[in-house]
Amino acid sequence: MVDKFKGFFLVLLVVLLSAVFALQFGGGQAEGCAAGGSTYLARVYDQTLSRGDFEAAYSVANFGRLPEETQRSMGLPQLVLDGLIDRTLLAREARKVGFDVSQDEVMARFVNEGIILLSLGVGAPPMLPQGEIPVSFKDKEGAFNKDLAERYIQNGLRRSVGEFADAQVDEYLAARMRELIASTVNVSDAEVWDDYVRENDSAKIKYIRFAPGYYLAQKPPTSKAALDAWIAENEARLDAEYEINKYRYTDLDKQVRARHILVKAGSYASEEQRAQALKRAQALQKRAAQGEDFEKLASANSEDQVTAKKGGDIGFLRKGTMPESFDASLFGMEVDQISEVVETPYGFHIIKAVAIREGDVPIDEAKEELAEGLYREDWLQARARDAATSTLAAWRANQDDDAIAKKLATASEKGGESALTPTLEETVDFGRADTPIAGISTSSLLDAVFSLTDGEAFPTAPVKLGREWLVFRLIDRQRPDKEAFNDSVRASTREVLQTLKKREMVDLYIQQLRTRAIADKALRVNPLQTPDGRS
Repeated sequence: MVDKFKGFFLVLLVVLLSAVFALQFGGGQAEGCAAGGSTYLARVYDQTLSRGDFEAAYSVANFGRLPEETQRSMGLPQLVLDGLIDRTLLAREARKVGFDVSQDEVMARFVNEGIILLSLGVGAPPMLPQGEIPVSFKDKEGAFNKDLAERYIQNGLRRSVGEFADAQVDEYLAARMRELIASTVNVSDAEVWDDYVRENDSAKIKYIRFAPGYYLAQKPPTSKAALDAWIAENEARLDAEYEINKYRYTDLDKQVRARHILVKAGSYASEEQRAQALKRAQALQKRAAQGEDFEKLASANSEDQVTAKKGGDIGFLRKGTMPESFDASLFGMEVDQISEVVETPYGFHIIKAVAIREGDVPIDEAKEELAEGLYREDWLQARARDAATSTLAAWRANQDDDAIAKKLATASEKGGESALTPTLEETVDFGRADTPIAGISTSSLLDAVFSLTDGEAFPTAPVKLGREWLVFRLIDRQRPDKEAFNDSVRASTREVLQTLKKREMVDLYIQQLRTRAIADKALRVNPLQTPDGRS
């Protein structure tokens, strides 16, 4: 009885499909006026993808049940729309190479196996529902229920049976095209071994990081001759830097370069603490007003730790950058004038106006300002690199971790403790594809560690990681065991690698189809609104 009932429903679906098919290509639906949405979201060559197509696919994936913020943060609407476009492009190619799938075939599988196919865009996380989506339309006795299936298509997906079947035809054609592309992937024995090595080669190191920012309190040679020499050696670099930053020096509103001394007294401070802070600020203001070196006063007394290292220098400020009371004082001052004590939400400030500019800054002046910053940056980089180089040499010579740690501790006592203070650290075991040090890109470190030959424990030179320099000692290395690389391991490694390569190959093929469609001016995509109505 169940089989006869399924057969009856299949015949009914095909009849309905034929009727809807005729209506679809003979009326308004040919232009995307399909049930469930008349606004088209994309046109791919001669095929229109409507809002209804999108909503049906979104419903199949059950994405609408997730919190709206989750839908937005995961980019689910875009993944669904991209999946529809990719599906359409792949189905078009499948027809060109001779693949053919009938409405009868897809509806038979839907009825007999409870399977719906769904495509998501390239890069969709593997945990998201895509590919074969199981659905069930059985009653309490376990028999197929035609009414449940119809309600799901017409009410749940807001599609007619014909529209649903057409979409599934494209999904099946796209799936066959994916299979054809994936079938071209081969994985060599060498690739399998290399992948096994990547997964089973591990190391552990002790390391020290040297950040240029640690040396901010130290000042580079500031003579005009030193800066001019640097400019002469870096003309091309300075010209390029000026072109990038030209907007900062042309058609300017009034800007004032300021130094300040901050005595903190935020909203958390008690009345007594505020009174003490004010008294201290007034004493510092008096010293500055009497001609004491403002830069030295700021370096020694300002509680703004960032600018204190630069003698209180905040740089050029536009109105509105600082709190209103700070602006009111600063923009009423002449060059070299010292302010009275100024209160802001941060505490109490003493301000000195250093320079004023407006309109276009002369090119030579602008370049000199940029050169000062680059020169200081290079000097700090050199300080970090030189410290790393000397530490590595000492470490290689004595092979003594404790001695190096003690030396670093002694140096930090002289230079002051900070978050950037070089210290001896140790990683956990890590592999070739891991990130041994959180927060920084470590690809060059991985290369340095895993390129060490047997017996080597140190790199030949410090490793540059972004703006930092790093030295290390290898303390453990677990190399791949060839004996453990048996037939079973080889087979499982090959299977995983083939799966990844097939996915990459299909994704690349889809990207090429998109590129071609754009070049043919055959891909048009309208702005997609998220579930809360925002574009």
